[in-house]
Amino acid sequence: MKKLALLISLVCAFLFVSAQQDTTLKEYTGTYKFPDGSPVPSVEITIQDGNLFGNSANGSAPLIKMTKDTFSIPSYNGMAYFKRNADGKVNGIKIELTDVTMEGDKEGALGFLRIEKQYLYLSRR
Repeated sequence: MKKLALLISLVCAFLFVSAQQDTTLKEYTGTYKFPDGSPVPSVEITIQDGNLFGNSANGSAPLIKMTKDTFSIPSYNGMAYFKRNADGKVNGIKIELTDVTMEGDKEGALGFLRIEKQYLYLSRR
């Protein structure tokens, strides 16, 4: 009986930690658009098997977390740096590979509240 209780406790703890990691990683997911002339037009960041994964027209690769907002891309010998706005929301990405650096914005990163504040400010003049 004690073994069963211990096993259930361990499974619950594992599921709790996994759920927290997925919630933390979700803030990075989305599509990031790069400027015209970039090697790829965009990259889609998803969660697969509890890790971030980048998909683009040139290929796919896992992103391995190094520190907050910094991930290595071992498959391409590169790094990904996520950027945040003043509210702390992820709104962009910088990808550095061996021979190229790309910076892009997250689709939908402006958000309604920011636009609303701008509108309210303009309406007071």
